[in-house]
This record gives sequence, C-alpha cells and structure tokens, in this order.
Amino acid sequence: MLFANSLHILCFGDSLTEGMSLGRPHPHPYSIALKSSLEEAFPSFNVTTDNQGVSGDQATSPPGSFLPRMVKAYEETHPHNPYDWAIILGGTNDLSMEYDTKDIYEALQKVWAIPLSHGTKVLALTVPECGFDDSPITVHGDELNKLIMEHKDENYHIFDLHTAIPFRGIPDKKRGELWGDPVHYSPKGYDLVGKLLAERLTGLIQAQSIDGEVQDAEGRTELKKRDLAAG
Repeated sequence: MLFANSLHILCFGDSLTEGMSLGRPHPHPYSIALKSSLEEAFPSFNVTTDNQGVSGDQATSPPGSFLPRMVKAYEETHPHNPYDWAIILGGTNDLSMEYDTKDIYEALQKVWAIPLSHGTKVLALTVPECGFDDSPITVHGDELNKLIMEHKDENYHIFDLHTAIPFRGIPDKKRGELWGDPVHYSPKGYDLVGKLLAERLTGLIQAQSIDGEVQDAEGRTELKKRDLAAG
C-alpha cells in the first residue's frame, strides 16, 4: 500500500506472464522490468513481485487452472504477504482453443473476483495481438478485449496491452526486436511490457494518493510513433 512503503504485486497468467518465447529455453518475465521501474518511481518502497505465469494455462477452468491457482495464491500467500495489486493476463490459450468469447470473459471475471474480494486492486490486461492472420486469437481477440475493456468493478483497472505493443503496422526491425515469435514477446519486448505496466501503476497509485479516485480509467497506452518508426 502507498503509505506502508511496500508494494507487493501478483503477476498472474500464462506463458506471456511467465516470459516465454519460441526457441528460448529460459523465461524472461515482464516482472523483472516492472519491479525495477517501480523501484525507480518509488525509491522509498519495498517493491516485490510474485510471478505466477504458467505456460499453456487457460482462464477457462476446467480444463485450465487459472481459478484454482488464484484460489491457492490467496489461501497460501496473501494472508502472510498481502497482494496490493494483481496484474492478470489471460485468454490467449482459450481463444486458440476456440472457446466461446463470452465463456472466456465469464471465466476471467471469476478469476478477477478473488483478488477484488480480498482488497487487492486488479489491473487486467487485454490479449496481445497475434501474428497469424487465420488464428482464432486474431479472429476473436478484439471481441474478448472489448469485454475486458468495458468491464466495470470497484478497484478494477485495465491496460490495453494489445494496442500498446502491436505486431502489425510497425517496421520489421522493430517487430524483430520486440517479438520473439508471432504470439510471444522477445526479452526486450517483455522488458517494454514491464516498463509500460509500471507507468500505468505509477499513475494509478499517485492518482489514488491524491484524491482517492483513479483517473484515466481506460488505460490506453501506445508506443510513441517515433519509437515504432525507429530503425
């Protein structure tokens, strides 16, 4: 919490949270850059992260384990080291399995509800762009992201990751730097994710500390055009 000089963040999701990409045996999660960026923004804080990314997992439970994993985190970790924020990214694998978009959204709502019911603020992320044109992620991703963006709940906030780091519409060199494959980011891309999320959280925390109300609820952050065009 802001006045306790500590910030404990749960980073929860699938391989995009774990930090995986094709051909790289070792993960490089966004939580690394998230932590260091928040430490720069709040030098007097003790910033800690708990990365709970599991490759291949799905929000739809069963067959996925998002829901039981979240329950476990709040039974085993939260009572002793409470989470101030939960950053939740899910839906990519569900879309790839061609589950109904509304069913995925309902599953995500159940996952969000656990931290929210324990006094943790939630930062929900939209599903990133997919480089395969005919993938169900591409075909139905916008529909799911619209539901995530339009969802309203107390202490629920969003960050439009899909828009923030696009796969299409950027120079090939920049795409090669930020993306490790058509679904996952590169280590540099994950670092950018962490920095952008830190900026979003910093703004939310500062806004709450001033007047108790979060500003800019839509949370859309895009890469600057000059950064995308950089060779």
